[in-house]
Amino acid sequence: MRLAAYAAGLVLAFTGPSAAQPFETPEALLEAFYEPYFIGEFYDDESVFRSQDLQALYDNDAEITPEGEMGAISFDPFVDGQDFEITDFDIGAAGIAGDYASVDVTFNNFGQPRSLVYELVLEDGGWKIDDVVSTSPENQYRLSEIFAEAAAIYQ
Repeated sequence: MRLAAYAAGLVLAFTGPSAAQPFETPEALLEAFYEPYFIGEFYDDESVFRSQDLQALYDNDAEITPEGEMGAISFDPFVDGQDFEITDFDIGAAGIAGDYASVDVTFNNFGQPRSLVYELVLEDGGWKIDDVVSTSPENQYRLSEIFAEAAAIYQ
């Protein structure tokens, strides 16, 4: 899978990132989602990657966060850090059960191993990110729980 992500990165290096929809496989979604981390050009709008439920959490967070405050997410949950230097990137095989899928993504960020589990849902004819869970021992989190904890503070 690393070769596929690398090849996709080379193609996009010449064309820039494009969030083609719908994503027919969980792996295709995650390859497209991570491409900017390798080419340095990020999407203006990542909502095309998010399920309706996850997008609602982002929208609610933006709405309830007091002006001048950071909001629920103070780091990049997709690299498990503030900054990134990703190596040894690997997208595991998707475990699919109906309209739901789970995919392990592993990589090193600045030489430190990171392990994320993506929970995906089939919506509007394509796969979308519904939640992200870090299983890295030193920083375990669930993205939806981070939003829920912030919502409890501000509401």
